[in-house]
Amino acid sequence: MALRFYATGSFYAVTGDLQGVSKASVSRVVRDISRVLVREASNYIVFPRDRASLLQVKRGFTDMCGIPNTLGAVDCTHVRIRSPSIDEHLFVNRKGYHSINIQCICDSQMKFLNVLARFPGSSHDSYIWANSGICRRFEDVPVQGHLLGDSGYPLRPFLLTPLLNPTTRPEERYNQSHKRGRSVIERSFGVLKSRFRCIDVSGGGLQFSPERVCHIFVAVAVLHNICVTNNLPYDEPIVPHLDDNNHDDVHAEIAGDGRRTRNNLIEQLYGGRD
Repeated sequence: MALRFYATGSFYAVTGDLQGVSKASVSRVVRDISRVLVREASNYIVFPRDRASLLQVKRGFTDMCGIPNTLGAVDCTHVRIRSPSIDEHLFVNRKGYHSINIQCICDSQMKFLNVLARFPGSSHDSYIWANSGICRRFEDVPVQGHLLGDSGYPLRPFLLTPLLNPTTRPEERYNQSHKRGRSVIERSFGVLKSRFRCIDVSGGGLQFSPERVCHIFVAVAVLHNICVTNNLPYDEPIVPHLDDNNHDDVHAEIAGDGRRTRNNLIEQLYGGRD
């Protein structure tokens, strides 16, 4: 029952398949299965820590986009929800509907390495990042590597963003490589929401409390990773999922260590090769 609901987002699809099963029964099963999957999430959604895992992730991104030492691509995606009874205004996103804004990091194989499902739809991606455990980890513990994020994120030594106005051929080539690497998170969201229509707008939005919606998202992210790990075929065309968060590009050109790191990388990879 739970898998059928995750795949369709419709109680009616489940109750139509199973005679004598009420909508309330389906809701309870979905709740219980989601809780079990959330409890097991730390075994399936894991940011690499040991040397072998770190090298494997880095190698995947180097092969895909040519940017070495990349540990993941980060972005947020909105999941539509019903109007909540508490703090309703906080859940209205920039497109005007109620949602949860969920931050994810994935590797080059579209496997989720980190999921943060907690913030209401009005929260900016950069705010969610600044208040995330993974951000604190990068700030507190020196890591030989970086994430790739779009221009809605602050430029840091461990979080590389594109240049807003590239003026040289090396800078343009960096932006092209960055886009190839970053696009994997958009494809990951596309596959996730196609596999599990309950979290896609085509499913009509989840008619649960924000807390339950967050549980359901983590649950289907676990199932998605199981599919990736076991090489389950995905037969539909992979369509990147673009939330169009209208970032205003306010963080992309912050000076400091992040800019120096990016400039050094551009020089190392593309300098003198026009």
